[in-house]
Amino acid sequence: MLYQFKGRFQQFANRFAGAGMTANWATFWGLVCVGLTLACFYWGSRFTLLLWLNPLILLVRFIMNALDGLLARRQNTASSAGEVMNELSDVVGDTLSYGILYFLFPQHQLFVVILLLSIWFCEYVAVLGKSLPGGLRRQESLGGAKPERAVWLGLLSLTWACNETFVRGHIGQFLGVVTALVVLTGLKRIHKSLQVARGQEYASLTQYGQ
Repeated sequence: MLYQFKGRFQQFANRFAGAGMTANWATFWGLVCVGLTLACFYWGSRFTLLLWLNPLILLVRFIMNALDGLLARRQNTASSAGEVMNELSDVVGDTLSYGILYFLFPQHQLFVVILLLSIWFCEYVAVLGKSLPGGLRRQESLGGAKPERAVWLGLLSLTWACNETFVRGHIGQFLGVVTALVVLTGLKRIHKSLQVARGQEYASLTQYGQ
């Protein structure tokens, strides 16, 4: 859903960037924001201010994620290695950001694992679209794409800052809802990839041939 506003958001993010900002620096600062998110959640019970700051950190990470590809194209520095790093940093970032919940809510560790598996599934089928006829990374969403996942984390952080007891009593439902949205997003991306590929010639190629 939020991907529909990506073009406008990139324009905003471009104003946010300084003259010396590059795609690599954007990726780096995005990963720094991931580390700060982990710290905010880990020490949030003792320092509530960190939980209030976390949505701002998530917004900065979102800006950096929008900037890396935009700057790579504008500065003519786009490369295969850069694309690999971009995809890996996104998946690793979300894995760490949601993975910290595994240690904070031990009674719901299975829910966290299932959520992480659903995130990997969703991002895998998105990239898989590039290898199918049509050759595009899928960005369709039903509320479970990368931008929405950042929003859900931000809402969790704010709710935790207001009422930790409520969060601990309903974290299972939260994880279940987010997981469902992520899985539905992945399925929608599969459907769209196959829809685009329908009627087009498909060639299965490996380094050893067809």
